[in-house]
Amino acid sequence: MTIDIPTIALCSILVLLAIITPLCNGLFWRPSTKKRISSSAKDCTPTKFSVIITAHDKGKELERNLPFILSQNYEPGFEVIVVDESSTDDTDDVLTRLKNKYSNLYATFIPESSHYLSRRKLALTIGIKAAKNEWLILTDADCQPESSDWLKGMSRYCDKSSDIVLGYTNYKPGAKLFYRFERLLTACHSLRKAQRGMACRYNGNNLALRRSLFMSHNGFIRNLKYLRGEYDFIVNEYASYGHTAVTLDPETFIRQEEPSRKTWKNEHLYYMETRRHLKNSFLYRTTFNIDNLLLHTNYLFEISVLTYSVITSDAILAAAASLSLTVTVALRIIIALRTAKVFQEHLNVFAIPFMEIRIIWQNAWFMLRHRFSDRYDFIRN
Repeated sequence: MTIDIPTIALCSILVLLAIITPLCNGLFWRPSTKKRISSSAKDCTPTKFSVIITAHDKGKELERNLPFILSQNYEPGFEVIVVDESSTDDTDDVLTRLKNKYSNLYATFIPESSHYLSRRKLALTIGIKAAKNEWLILTDADCQPESSDWLKGMSRYCDKSSDIVLGYTNYKPGAKLFYRFERLLTACHSLRKAQRGMACRYNGNNLALRRSLFMSHNGFIRNLKYLRGEYDFIVNEYASYGHTAVTLDPETFIRQEEPSRKTWKNEHLYYMETRRHLKNSFLYRTTFNIDNLLLHTNYLFEISVLTYSVITSDAILAAAASLSLTVTVALRIIIALRTAKVFQEHLNVFAIPFMEIRIIWQNAWFMLRHRFSDRYDFIRN
């Protein structure tokens, strides 16, 4: 058995790709857990919050989740404003019962006759205008804080230097594993960018911002016609370097109920439309696309070399390709598990490589679906 230069070169490339490619993974470049709290935060007046929630036919979700928000352990005080988007279920009855129990709950609504603009954005705007406090927290009816100290944890980042605070959101543990994995990966990417002063979007339901910031920029005036993307547009337009904080404290985490398959698909299609109108969207997606390109190139190269080595009975190449493939998978699994631990997520070890591969093909499918969709599926006409 002879070892020639081409064999050495192939083996070297295999090993190099196996080591470098996992390090480009979005889960490896996760957000920093170092707290960014100013030294003057302790001397600041305790933050009073107005929590804004919009709801359309979400009576059951409000009944399950709203008490966890209303009963927060937060001495400075807070109010919760629910804006009903012309619901046809028992949302009004649920809110009436809860208002009798909680004095800090307020409810309003948008008229059924509202047309030509996004009802969700209109509802948020109405809720924000009704808020009494400077600091707002935007979340949804199907969301539940993991801790009774959620507001206390968020308040630590609402100091004089911050205008926006981004918290982590994922689906509840019983949700589909791929849904939770995809959201974890997207959160790592978007929150890391925000920490580095390149905030482009936000895929959570746990967003704090100053009321004055929203009002001074006329809210959603530039994107009111787009049906969804409310959190993305707020972060894209208003987040600025040095004034955007990210919290990864476990008590600030929000858990969202698992969406239906239809809702999950629609959220992806809405994002395909939204991202076309976000500043720096292409640059934001570049690192994500590079990771997926390297991931597929690496796997295809390793499998191709392994297949060739079997056909030609080249034991050295077979060993190098097998080792490289093992190292690639092992490193990506280790990185994913370490990141999942930071976010208190639980992943199936054997499913991680397949979920990583699925993401790019899934996104390609949604891009194709969006391309052939009616534009009025995403815009109020």
